[in-house]
Amino acid sequence: MKKYLMRKIIIPERPWMWMMALVLMLLAGFAIRMYDLTNPPLDFAPTRQLFSALKARGMYYQYVTDVPAWQRDAAISLGDVGNIEPPVLETIVSQTYRLTGEHLWIARIYSSLFWVLGGLALFLLIREFASNGAAIIGTLIYLFVPYGVIASRTFMPDPLMVALIVFSVWTLFRWQNTSKWKWAILFGICSGLAIFVKNVAAFIVVGAFVGVILGSRELKRSLRDPQFWVMVVLLVLPVAVYTINGVVTGLLAGQLALRFFPRMWLDPAFYFSWQNLMSNATGFGVWVAGIVGVFLADKRRERPLLLGLWIGYIALGFTFPYHFTTHDYYHLPLIPIAALSLAPLVKIVFERFFDRNPGLFPRLVLVVLVLFGVAVQSWYARARLASADYRSEAPFWAAIGDKLGHDASVIGLTQDYGYRLAYWGWLGSSSWYTSADISVRYLAGQNIDFAKQFAEDTAGKQYFLVTMFGEFENQPVIKDLLYSHYPIYAQTDEYIIFDLQHLLSQP
Repeated sequence: MKKYLMRKIIIPERPWMWMMALVLMLLAGFAIRMYDLTNPPLDFAPTRQLFSALKARGMYYQYVTDVPAWQRDAAISLGDVGNIEPPVLETIVSQTYRLTGEHLWIARIYSSLFWVLGGLALFLLIREFASNGAAIIGTLIYLFVPYGVIASRTFMPDPLMVALIVFSVWTLFRWQNTSKWKWAILFGICSGLAIFVKNVAAFIVVGAFVGVILGSRELKRSLRDPQFWVMVVLLVLPVAVYTINGVVTGLLAGQLALRFFPRMWLDPAFYFSWQNLMSNATGFGVWVAGIVGVFLADKRRERPLLLGLWIGYIALGFTFPYHFTTHDYYHLPLIPIAALSLAPLVKIVFERFFDRNPGLFPRLVLVVLVLFGVAVQSWYARARLASADYRSEAPFWAAIGDKLGHDASVIGLTQDYGYRLAYWGWLGSSSWYTSADISVRYLAGQNIDFAKQFAEDTAGKQYFLVTMFGEFENQPVIKDLLYSHYPIYAQTDEYIIFDLQHLLSQP
């Protein structure tokens, strides 16, 4: 009796026991993401987060009437930052602003909630895939790996996309095992929404779908199955409609520019960078053990799905090699993929552990180790969140906006392509090239005549604002051009503003 009860501590089989474990994990996962909630969203991918923040504010201010006309017009104008993906999260946040007022931390709550709900789907998937114990371990990895804690609370579409991917994989596995219409339809809806939220989800979702069709079900049988075709239509339809509309209206023009660089495939540095980002996302041991788990999985029931997920992830990396090594959030889907792939290995380890350790003490040691691991990872995530306070950014950029005037014409070498100035300074600006911009253009075979480009980009502008002094030092041609021919309008230790309208001499 004692042996039976202690096994349930690690691998609860009674519904109330695993439900309690699941609820505690989800609540704790959500709670850690609420730490330092009101800190401005500059701790992770700030350019992408501010893009969404500007867009959401512009959508919100269409309904605001109790502010000065210039502020309302500026918010709407600055919110027109273009289109990358359908503004799903921005729309949700902007509509919430109508009830609460504008608070950037609202987006963090939504993204964290979406990610944690993905943990629910992952637990149910792994529970059916392997065992309750494997489901607990996989869900803990998904919820508490430090990179995931930080990246999953951002004002970006990626947390929602990943959650929808997990729901897609769960419903796909259920359909594989039951062939029921409800799971076919739910897979089509979840996968279609995942790809609609961010189209790179197609690599993972389609990879899993193809893996199941080719490995677990016969292709000929699937092609004759009406459920298969309904799943395909539902998967493709939302993003197809959005893409066709975007191409026709021009909203998606240029989205594929400077993205595809197959020459990087021949550079060993590409693969080393890829491995480093994988290890940063999940930890080296987790993704390596996950790959081992693929080969321990059942050849027909489990392995095809896992192989499809990994092949989809790898295909994503080879399709967008530059972004894959410079935008670490492209690796967010690896977290649930690795957690699921680890399940067969965890199942075997737990079974062997319980068979060889019938006593009470070894099981208590295992419980303590799991809880200690969660505590360490949570503390590390909290330490990273607490390492920087960005609350001084808002008054800094507001002061620059007031200094220049909210109708000024500005070009700048500033953080996040001028989005900080736009959001807190209420002033739009053109952006001068950073070193990364120059590198990617050289990679694409483009050459830049800096003097000519400078003349074109500054034509009609009043000011050149510099807040990125490291970048300024790395571009001596531009630095010399500005100091030699343009007076300084204002200068502090944190910024330099050059007056482009009153030349010292002709360049």
